[in-house]
Amino acid sequence: MGDVLTSYETGLSLLLKRLGQDHPRYTEALVFQQRLLENLAQARRYGDTETRRAERAEIFDRLNHLALKALGVTFNELAQKPGQEGPIVQGSGAIAQGTGSVAAGERGVAVGGDVYGSVIITGDGAAVGVDHRRRELEGARRAGDRAAEGAALANLGATYAAQGDFQRAAEAYEQAVAIARELGDRQSEGIYLQELGLTRLRLGEPSGAAKTLEQALGVFKSIEVDPLLRARTRYHLGRCYSQLGRWDEAVSVLEQARETFTRHKTRPELAHTLLELGRLYGQMQDFELANIYLKDALRLFRRLGDADGIAVTQEALGNLALQTARPAEAIEALEEARQGYETLGRRERVREVDELLDMARQARRASERIGATP
Repeated sequence: MGDVLTSYETGLSLLLKRLGQDHPRYTEALVFQQRLLENLAQARRYGDTETRRAERAEIFDRLNHLALKALGVTFNELAQKPGQEGPIVQGSGAIAQGTGSVAAGERGVAVGGDVYGSVIITGDGAAVGVDHRRRELEGARRAGDRAAEGAALANLGATYAAQGDFQRAAEAYEQAVAIARELGDRQSEGIYLQELGLTRLRLGEPSGAAKTLEQALGVFKSIEVDPLLRARTRYHLGRCYSQLGRWDEAVSVLEQARETFTRHKTRPELAHTLLELGRLYGQMQDFELANIYLKDALRLFRRLGDADGIAVTQEALGNLALQTARPAEAIEALEEARQGYETLGRRERVREVDELLDMARQARRASERIGATP
């Protein structure tokens, strides 16, 4: 699979280089680049799934259409090119020519990530380390290239995030944002703000993350980027609001995200948004709506073959059934969630579900005793 994934990265590099930053569809291509690199990074790290394949098929359709209209060739043709036109340094959504030396064999450097952490990969699947990113940054500074310096800082931030050093990642992203603002580069500013917001969320700072993601959303609105990029920002912003107890605001942005994902038929994102909304409505004690959204999410995850999504949603449904005095349904859902987590090796979630199962079984026994009383 490695050669295939490398060809995708090559196609992305060629597409963005040939378009150039002044092309009217460059920002749109950046959005697809970000989505595809995230998909490929997750596939490399956790294995390919039906969910990831379905998302890639949708991204490829859009990339083929864009490349054909803008360049007269399809994305598939670009991905089949035998070589790459020079080394590429990429951040999660930003791309620039490499400013430092690139190690032998490091072809098509790709950075992908999500709210759970960034992943840095190369054409051969190797990890890109902090030292390499620092050399890129030093090279950009020696050359006096502020745009390249900003991209290198974003790359460094992504690398720190991949290693779990979210404080240093945030510091790097903050510097990247400052440079983008200095240069008036709105598209990079928005992308760096989004990455900074997600990093702050990982630091357990939902308030700071929300403020940063609000800024990112404002930038994306001002430059009229792909609505899917705005929808993803709203999704993460909704998660922040939910953690802060700002439930009405969370519902508002998540419902907007849901509508966009539904309209564009982006099923993986839609499934996760339905899950988030279902859990949120459960917190708000709108149990009927929570049940509807969670069951919709479960059906979609099953259709996608997403084992993790199924397990998480079944846990949420089991918790909901427990809250609404339906212990038998809770046990059924939680047992499937437990089995899914066991298969995925998520031991911490198994322990959490075991506690819920104990509660559900106690509730069922109590219910049976009451039912047996004349």
